Amino acid sequence: MKPFLVPALILSAVAAIAAQPPLKIGLDTQGTEWIVSLEGGGQVCDRAGEPLMKLAPDEKLRIWWDSRGASDPTTEYRVQVGGAHSAAQAAALMKRLKELGEAPDRVRVPDADSWRVLTGHFPEADRAEPVLQKLQDLGFDELWVATEARSGQPRKGRALYAVTERYERRPLPLNGVWLKPAGELTTLQGKGRYRGKVEIFPNAQGRLTVVNTLDLETYLRGVVPKEMGAWEFPNLEALKAQAVAARTYAVANRGKRAADGFDMGDTVADQVYGGRDGEQSLTDRAVQETEGLFATYDGKPILALFMADCGGHTTNVADVFGGDAPYLRAVPCYPAKPLTLPYASGTPVTAESPQPWLSWELLRLASVAIPAEWLSGARLARPATVEDLAGPVRVLQQRLALKLQPLSREGNLALALARAFGFHRIVEGQERPQDAAYFLPDSVREDRLLAAFLTQRGLVSASSWSAREPLTLRQALQILGHLWQELEPFTPGEGTLLLDRQVRRKRGGPEPLPLAANLLLAEEAPDGSLRLVSKADIQVGDRLKWIPGEEGPAQVLVRRLDPDGAAWDRYNPMAHWRVEYTESELLALVRKRINVPGIRDLSAQYNDQGRVLDLTLVDSRGVPHRVRGMHIRGLLGLKDNVFHWLSVGSGPGRRWIFYGRGWGHGLGLCQTGAYGMALEGATFQQILQHYYPGITLQRVD
Repeated sequence: MKPFLVPALILSAVAAIAAQPPLKIGLDTQGTEWIVSLEGGGQVCDRAGEPLMKLAPDEKLRIWWDSRGASDPTTEYRVQVGGAHSAAQAAALMKRLKELGEAPDRVRVPDADSWRVLTGHFPEADRAEPVLQKLQDLGFDELWVATEARSGQPRKGRALYAVTERYERRPLPLNGVWLKPAGELTTLQGKGRYRGKVEIFPNAQGRLTVVNTLDLETYLRGVVPKEMGAWEFPNLEALKAQAVAARTYAVANRGKRAADGFDMGDTVADQVYGGRDGEQSLTDRAVQETEGLFATYDGKPILALFMADCGGHTTNVADVFGGDAPYLRAVPCYPAKPLTLPYASGTPVTAESPQPWLSWELLRLASVAIPAEWLSGARLARPATVEDLAGPVRVLQQRLALKLQPLSREGNLALALARAFGFHRIVEGQERPQDAAYFLPDSVREDRLLAAFLTQRGLVSASSWSAREPLTLRQALQILGHLWQELEPFTPGEGTLLLDRQVRRKRGGPEPLPLAANLLLAEEAPDGSLRLVSKADIQVGDRLKWIPGEEGPAQVLVRRLDPDGAAWDRYNPMAHWRVEYTESELLALVRKRINVPGIRDLSAQYNDQGRVLDLTLVDSRGVPHRVRGMHIRGLLGLKDNVFHWLSVGSGPGRRWIFYGRGWGHGLGLCQTGAYGMALEGATFQQILQHYYPGITLQRVD
């Protein structure tokens, strides 16, 4: 890694931020009681640190706030006018609203240099409707009923109590307590274990706020695995990129929720934080190896936004939160040239057109019992004969340690194959004629009980019994493969191709994948169909499946063509998604934000990457309602703004089907894309500088 050459003035600015006091993380603001215990026992102190009572190891204590009746609501409803505004735009809008008799104010968007303008204070969303209608009639086309935190002074409660396991009730100071374990950890029942300092105190809404105070690096140990865990993204460079982003986000957003008594919460509204229970060894290493490292722009820590999956392309901050941060601009989540590794078949593959589509049963047979040359379209299409199948049957009988029994030349070939493996003995005294009549047409005469059993188990297709033509070799081998799978079930090995040609199984570490000299190479289409290929340039990160031979090396190697394509962010279940609503379901979602009588139509404006920038909903009265930025996916209950839709049917029976990509706001670091880049050999520095263009990485010891 190149040394960091940082001007002294910039270095001192970053150092000053890094040297600030420990972070205060809000763990909860809604509860009115908590059951706690302290590792090794310890003390319950007032918030100045004076001991109040002792706790023994493993002793549980209930901390309860008596708030004299029902707690106050923690939220209220306000009308938001427009999207994100610059300071000048917000001031002009507020002036106009005041002239219309409103009492607006503005709220800063935490993750951008922009402002939201709000008016009115309502205990219920419906109460906002007159103001909403008034502004709509006056020509305001982007209006939103927003849920906002409700401010207020702390309520006067009767007391804060500690209730012991012996049901002794002891009064505690009204301003709260500090829990001091003899060991490292404080346990909050139903929440988890936490390092550092834990305080519990009443808040303005008559509930209890729980705050965990700890140093930045320890905090990150609980953040990185919850935001980008090692089980889902087992790559150190990707996790190091996340560690730097999370560290930078934390220092840039210190004090974001100071009005609530802490710096940040522990949810996706800030950064997900899991305390001690969230920690993992690989993410601990990522935090340790990037200790003191920040992403900066013009000497200041950036607003290091990140999301789960960008849908193939990030977007500009102006399209989401407003503002113009130059490091939060759109970048692709595709490599300029995919990194591939060449593989070749060790067995000649006939270059015929069209190439036949195969099944796992046929490929498995080719690894043990039949020549690869049989897997040609012409050979598979010809009628099957006993001479073809006698050899493969004998091989499988020996493999399964069954009595060697020749394949009968008489009667139905599918039944003969089943008898060769002893399935006729299963039906004796067990299968019933009534079941045969239920499963089979009357035209099936030969051994109806065995035929019904094979149909019931899915070993032979029902259409085979009524076919006028003899079985083709493909059909016969398919039946043979099903019979083998029934007696010796098999699941292919599966793992991700790594840069060094090793593979990583799910929730496993890298391991070599030895290949047989006479390897069969195949590709699997998204619908599960398979076909042989003579060679393949396999993209690093693709899923491989394989069938090992008896000696160990894989006899068959299958490249899975990823249904989510070639993007770096294809490893997330939300890389592509489909959501369907009935008319009533969509209307119920919309009414949580906008009070409309019904939906007539939707229309959208897109950027070049298919992201919806501006959505207009025309209600059943013909009135347009415009929504932009973050509000779009919230209105429709979707994962991301990268989507198109179809409407099917009409009236109350209409259905809305949305097809989309990605998960999140689309700004900054794409967590899944970071993993994809790392698989292809990118360092954490390269990952960060791709998703945050123009930044500098600065280390502060």
